[in-house]
Amino acid sequence: MKVLIPTGALFPQPGNNAVLLSLLLPYLQGKHQLRYLSFSGGKAPPSHASYQNVPVTVFQDDFSRPQHLLCAVASKLVDRNGFSDYYNARLMLRHIENLDRLSAFDALIATMEPFFAADAVSRMPGKKKILYLMDPPAMISNGTGSAYRDRRIRQILEQQDLILTTPFIQQALLEHGLLPDSAAVRTVGFPLIEDRRLAARPREDGKIRLLFCGWLYSDIRSPRYFLDILSRLDECFAVTFMGRECEKLTERFAVHTKAELITLPQQPYEAALQAMADADVLINIGNSVPVHMPSKTLEYINTGKPIVNFYKMDNCPTLYYTNRYPLCLNLSEREAELDAAAARFIDFCVTSKGKVVDRGLIEREYADCAPQYIANVILDALES
Repeated sequence: MKVLIPTGALFPQPGNNAVLLSLLLPYLQGKHQLRYLSFSGGKAPPSHASYQNVPVTVFQDDFSRPQHLLCAVASKLVDRNGFSDYYNARLMLRHIENLDRLSAFDALIATMEPFFAADAVSRMPGKKKILYLMDPPAMISNGTGSAYRDRRIRQILEQQDLILTTPFIQQALLEHGLLPDSAAVRTVGFPLIEDRRLAARPREDGKIRLLFCGWLYSDIRSPRYFLDILSRLDECFAVTFMGRECEKLTERFAVHTKAELITLPQQPYEAALQAMADADVLINIGNSVPVHMPSKTLEYINTGKPIVNFYKMDNCPTLYYTNRYPLCLNLSEREAELDAAAARFIDFCVTSKGKVVDRGLIEREYADCAPQYIANVILDALES
């Protein structure tokens, strides 16, 4: 079968959903002919580019002036104060149709990031459609979406032949009446449970090395509570913040600690994986919005390393995974006794340093988060 994957920009840096979806490609490529359709708002790379060994057709806004004006006016009317989703969906749909005339695709696979890709795919009749819904729509999490997205979400879901999503998103969609009764849904995690076997680099300072890796999204992933714990650590600890906005940590927050502090901006994926392998204890900070699951939680679990998980609410999705992980300390940020929480934190770090969870246990307990498992669900849908 010929399968088209419409998405946002892949160059120079793909979005998180695109990265996660790409982990399935090795298991899909052997069975089907794949192609990406990538929207680039800036300078486009060569039209015959490739991403993860899959050919990519890159397009930019090529509406004629009359088409641009007509679509812009329509977008203002139906997507008022939105994110230009209507405009971009129409633009992407135009290019999907153009490619389809040349290649006659059998199926389309999209994620909801960017939203306009899923929107465009839902408007293509006569094609098998698969949606991997990794991030919750705003209306079921923090409510900061747009009226257009709120109107379109149910229609998008109705058009899918298969929806893959987390159990928390599925439950929230049901509670909000957004999931059609006819929807074919399979609950899966993120495709991050895969043996990588990276060795830690040697060091001689004897410090306990802590690592936070990910987007330090201050509004929904505030590190304030962890920083209060950090203020109670001594010179025996070295703490690294690595990821998007992490280099701005000391500009945004007052950080007082005797521990060694390292702040690094977003690094290449391979460098982040190596940093996890080097760390003694991994620090996970949960979101303040419900339903949304930080993908780094499963990245951490995949290492087998000790994890401290700071969660902000009792129904935090991280607990669905960390409660089953035998080498994790879950700390509620509602715990007011900071000295007691810090004592538990320090004791866990000291006693857990050097320990690793059995690989077989991880693969059994989190089988629905393995790339091959998720790819097989898609393959079954494509071939049924």
